[in-house]
Amino acid sequence: MYWYNPKSRTSERVQAPSTDEQAIQMLAGTQDSAEFIEEYCQLRRSGTPIEQALVLVGHEFRLRQPEYQLVLR
Repeated sequence: MYWYNPKSRTSERVQAPSTDEQAIQMLAGTQDSAEFIEEYCQLRRSGTPIEQALVLVGHEFRLRQPEYQLVLR
């Protein structure tokens, strides 16, 4: 899958996780991880597939970055 990794703040191509546990591991490990994981869990509870939920989390957090906010204004 191709996604924006909110932990490393880079776009990357990685193997899509097959379980929620693997997906959460991909989001864990930074001071902002709780927020990433919370967003991911909300998407999963609403029925979003694992890969799509990760892509959406990455997209959401990329748009929150100051350099992207300037472009959007």
